[in-house]
Order: sequence, then C-alpha cells, then structure tokens
Amino acid sequence: MNLLQTLRSRKYLQRILLAFMLVVLLLITASALLYFNAQSKVSSMEHDADRKLLTQIKYNIENMNQIVKDLAVSTFNDEDFIALKSGDDFEQSILKLDKLTRLVSNSPYLHSIVFYNAVQGRFFSTVNHTMDTKVMNAAFEDYMKNHAALPKLQLTPMKLGGGEGVDVFSLFVYDGPTLNAVNGNLLIVNIKPTWMLDNVKALNALAERQDDVIFVTDSQGQVLISNDRLQPDQLSIKNEVIPQIAASGKELDYFTYNHGGKKYRVTYLTRGLNDWQIISLQDYDAVLTNVRQIRWTAAVVTASVVLLTILISIYFSVRLYRPIGHLMTLVRRNDGRGGEAHWDELSLIASSYSQMTDKLKELEQDQAAQQNVAKVYRLRNLIAGSTGVPEQEMAHDRTQYGLDIPESGSMVLALARIDNLQEVSARTPEATMALLYFAISNIGQELIRGSYSCEAVDMRSDHVVFIVSRGSGIGEEELRTILRQLQETVRRYYHITVTVALSHVFTSYRDITAMYGQAVRYANYRMILGKEALIEPGLVLPNEECSQFHIPQELDRQLIEGLKSGDWERINSSMDKWLELVRTFSFENMFSAMLHMFVTLGNAINEMNSNNLQAATVNLQEFNRRILEKETLEEVREVLLDLVRQALDKRVSGREEKARLVAETIREIVARQYADPDLNVQKIADMLRMSHVYLGQVFKEQEGMTVVDCINETRLAQARLYLEQQQMTVAEIMDKVGFSNESYFYRLFKRRYGTTPKEYRLKAAINRNA
Repeated sequence: MNLLQTLRSRKYLQRILLAFMLVVLLLITASALLYFNAQSKVSSMEHDADRKLLTQIKYNIENMNQIVKDLAVSTFNDEDFIALKSGDDFEQSILKLDKLTRLVSNSPYLHSIVFYNAVQGRFFSTVNHTMDTKVMNAAFEDYMKNHAALPKLQLTPMKLGGGEGVDVFSLFVYDGPTLNAVNGNLLIVNIKPTWMLDNVKALNALAERQDDVIFVTDSQGQVLISNDRLQPDQLSIKNEVIPQIAASGKELDYFTYNHGGKKYRVTYLTRGLNDWQIISLQDYDAVLTNVRQIRWTAAVVTASVVLLTILISIYFSVRLYRPIGHLMTLVRRNDGRGGEAHWDELSLIASSYSQMTDKLKELEQDQAAQQNVAKVYRLRNLIAGSTGVPEQEMAHDRTQYGLDIPESGSMVLALARIDNLQEVSARTPEATMALLYFAISNIGQELIRGSYSCEAVDMRSDHVVFIVSRGSGIGEEELRTILRQLQETVRRYYHITVTVALSHVFTSYRDITAMYGQAVRYANYRMILGKEALIEPGLVLPNEECSQFHIPQELDRQLIEGLKSGDWERINSSMDKWLELVRTFSFENMFSAMLHMFVTLGNAINEMNSNNLQAATVNLQEFNRRILEKETLEEVREVLLDLVRQALDKRVSGREEKARLVAETIREIVARQYADPDLNVQKIADMLRMSHVYLGQVFKEQEGMTVVDCINETRLAQARLYLEQQQMTVAEIMDKVGFSNESYFYRLFKRRYGTTPKEYRLKAAINRNA
C-alpha cells in the first residue's frame, strides 16, 4: 500500500514507466501482427498446396486415361487377338487368351481385359483376378443390353459384384461410331480402382496430408474413388458441399464449411476428365496446427521479452528518477507549497526555477532601474548646468554610472523632436509616449555607437538629447548619414517623423549646457525647414545673423485689398511674398511676423464687418490658437488662408441671405396687393427704398422670373379660381384681380391656360357636372 501511495505521488516516475510500457505495448502489438500475418501466409500456402495436389491428381488421372486408351486401341487392333475379337474358332480363341492374360499380369493398373466375340456370341476374359468371371461377364452383358450406346474410349465406373463402390473402371473399344449387330466386336479394358487410390495416397503422403479426405465424383456427385472410406458424416458433408461447388461456377477454389460443430476446409477442382470432380476435405484445426504452434511460440517469447522489458524498465526508471527525486527533496524543503498533488515533479521544479529566475531578474531590473534613474538624473543635471560640474565629480560620474562621455575629444549635441507632437499625443496614451521616447533613445544610441561614443537622455520636454563624442573628431557627413538612418527607422517602425537639430562642435563637457540651448534654438527653425529636417548650424546661420523685422506697408495693403475684393489670386500672391520675406528672419522675428500678419487680417475683417449689413463673423481666437499649434510656415499659411476663406464665404453667404429676404418680401407684397391696378416694380422698389433696377435683378436671380411676371401669374391664378367658384362676369373678375385692359387680360389668360376665360368657365362647369 505504501509503495502504491509513493508511486501515485511521483507522477514523473509514472510517466517514465508509462513510456516504457508503451514500448512493451508496441512489442505486443507487433507480435500480434506477426501472428496474424503468419496465419494469413499459412492459409495462402495451404491453398497453394491444395491447388498443386488436386492438379497433380487430375493430371495423373488424365495421363492414366491416355495410357489405357493407347493400350486398348493397340490391343483391339493387334492381329494376334483377331481370334478373340472376331474369330469363329473357339479353340483358336482359347489359345490366344493366354497371351492376353500375360499382358494383364505385366501391368500394375490392369484388372482384366475382356473381348466380346459377336460371331461366337461369347465373352473371353483374362482370369488373373479374384472376381468370378461369369458374374463379371454377366454384368457386362447386362450393361450392354441396358445401354444402347456404349461410351467409347472413356473410363466408365462399373459395379460388377453387387457390392458398394466401384469395382473397376472400364474402357470400351469397338469399330465404328456405335456398337451394333453388324459390327458387334467389343474390347473391354478394366482398370483397378486401387491403383488410382494408391496414387492419391502417395501424393497425400508426399504432401504430408495423410489425414485429408480426397475423393473423386462424377458430374452427378456419385463418389468414384476415395483415399479412405467415407464416414456417414462425411457423406453428409459431400451431399451438402457438391451443390455449393456447382453453384460457385469456378474451376479451382476453396471455402470453409461448418458441419456438426466442426469446421472444414473444402478445396475442389472441377471440369476434369469426363467432368469428374476432385474434392479435398481438411480439418480446419489441422490446417492451423502450424499457426497455433507459431502462436504459442510467439506468446512464450513475447511474454518472456515483456517480463524482461518490464523489469529493465523498472530498473532504469528508478535510476533515471533518482536525480529528480533528489531535486524534489530540495524543492519541498524550500517551496512553501510542499509539492501540490496536481503538479508533477518536473513542473514543480520548473516552477520553482522559474520563480527563482524571476526573482533574480526583478532584483537585476530593480538594480539596473535604480542605476539608470541615477544616471539619467546626472545627465539631466549635466545638460542643465555643465558649467558648475567639477572635473572630479565628472570623473566620478563616468566611473559610477558609466557615462560614455570622454575626458577629451570632439563633441556635438543632437536634439530629436517628434513632429506633429500634439496630434501624436492625442492618440497615444501617456505611458506609450514615454516608451516612444525610450525607443528613439535606444535606436539612436545603437546607431551612433557604431562609430561614436554616445549618451541619450529624455529631457521630459518634447525632445531627446544625444551627446555624441569621439576622440578623433566628428565626421559631419558620417554623423549626418547616421541621423538620417535614425529618422528613417523611427518613421518605418513607429509611423512618426522626427526633426533633428545639431549644435556646433565643442571639446569641453562644460560647454554642454550652452550647446544644448543652441540645439533647442536651432530646432525651432523647423518652422522654415519643414518636418523631418536635419538642422545643422550652417543652414540657419543666415537667419541667426538677420536682425530685420520689417513688413513693407505695400505688402499689407495688397493683402487687405485682396481680402476686401475677394481676389484670391491677389491674396495668394501677397501671402507668398510674405512667406518669402519671413523665411529670412530669425526665429523670434519670424514669430512676431506671424502675429503681425494675423492682426492685419483680423483688423481687415473687422473693418469689412463694420461697413456691411451682414457681418462675416469669424472666431479669431480659435484661429490664433491654431496658428500657435503649427510647426511650419506652410501650415501657418494654410491656417491664414483658411481664415480668409471663411471670412469671404460668410460674406458671400450674407449677400445671398439678403437677396433671398428681398425676393420673399416682394412675393408677400404681390400676394397682398395684386388687386391694385397700379402695382408695379417701381412702386414695390419705393416701398422697400431700393433701386428698381437692383430689385429686379435680385428677384430674377432668386426666382428665375421678373417681378412683372410674378404679378401677372398671381393675378391669373386668382382669376382662374374666380371663374371656377364665383358667378361674376369676366369683366368683374378682371377688375377684381387688378387688370385694367381687357384685351391684355385675355391675351395673358389664353397664353397661360390655352383657352379664353369664357371657354375655361364652360369646361369647368361641364367637368363639375359630369
């Protein structure tokens, strides 16, 4: 019981044993497959042996038949036997009988030879046999009487003594196609059945098949010969098997047959001599005797091998498990879980090892993080105030924190700033942004350290600083290529762009703070150089040396006039000139110029609003915020153009709103005063205090018709209603809707409705009464 509990708790040992048991199972399976394959092979070999045996028996019978036929024909035609065959002298016939007897005695398979002499009407038979000659001759005489056509040159089974079975196989020879009174001479050659039987037994003995029952039947199933006397149950089998053989339609085949609780293997060959059938009956258990011997041999060998394998498996399993057990002892001693039941030994050891490794990694990471935090802190202090760092403190930092900044040699600062920072920050979590700066630092260090010494630090103010140094000097083209590779790598993997600004080359670590301020300043020139630029001191030197801050008044005037007139070509031309001028300014003046442009446009918009009825309301504060967020002059230009576009669009929209209002007012006046004969464009213009020309143009643009057409359309529509619903005369209706000229009214009505007022009233009345 204790052994089972111990084994149950040691799951890895169980797995080792199970692996060995699988090998044992495979061995047993292979043994079983070999056994079944041997059984199939033995069955196939037995079938081949049966086929060869039956074929040989068939051949022997056919060969014997041919020998007997040749002997019978030669004897029948032998002149020495004419006295026996057809002579009329009895004494001569008796003399020739002695030679015939010697012929039979010299043959192992001949039973007797009989001549029937039709001339004398008697049988002449050899006497070297045990059968009563008179009985035999009488049997042949009866057979001849009962068979009008004797089978010629064909072995025929004959029962001569009245007992069971075939006494002889007889072959009849006579002249002509049939035996008759004119030609009645007959030769009968009798073959011993025992000769054929001995032949079958000899073949069985040769094939080691002495226990098999082999018998030959004719086409009706009558047993002709058998190597043993058929027992009653075997006769019953014969009677059941022969119909099955006949139904198969095959010449040579075998099948298994069950009878009386016993299984037989039946092999048969049909279509032999005279349609005889050769049938072999084998005890199926005897057929598989060899297979059983193989099975028991294989079972004993397999059992021995399996037992030996199990013992070896247990031995090696224990040996293999011993180190695991020792480790388990150590783990249980140090593991608070004590080895839970659902864990196997290796899983528990792996878990303990993993925990130990994780703890070590945590300790290493904590130590590295603390070291890195201290290092970053020292670097930020160095960048912020390098002039106040003594050489001894700098040397200590190199040793303590591994600062990759040499005591002597050329140095340069590279400042990397993310483009579109506000947009990137809006879609990226704060923690991810920190990782993004970390990735830029690592990529930059990895690339730069291939040729230079480098330290990188995230300054926590939208940029990363690289302190690049080398004792043999800074290769400008080489460094430029490396920084371009940094920009390309960040764009490809993180889908953002980075602008890099370089300081002047310097040689003392005390200049780091000044060079940092310089790099920060140069980075602002992204405004004119564009995003993902590599800003070097030489590129911005002209801007740094430019102290001009003067925007020509002519440029302001052109821009304001373009805005007031809505001339986009003039606006774009003025804006391009302004940008071209601003690109030459220093960063501070550049920023002031942008504010100046914004103020100029704002003042122009306010002036336009004060002189127009419909004010073009624009949120100048929002546009000011957008300008401050932009990182390049091109982006600022787009914001300023958007401001102009919005102001002009709202101005046009105000004009359209005013025109629509005028058109609606005119329609209201016409709808109310259409009955006034004096209503016309001038009167409506006076009412609205507008020029009648402007009023007519506005109405035509909005409604697609003139004011006069609107007045006439309204009067005609009202007149049509009066014609349908009132009993007034046409003149009264004309006067009521504001027409003073009858012919003019008729002409307009017919043009509008295709008929005169009277005809229209008549049709309306007919339709109403229909």
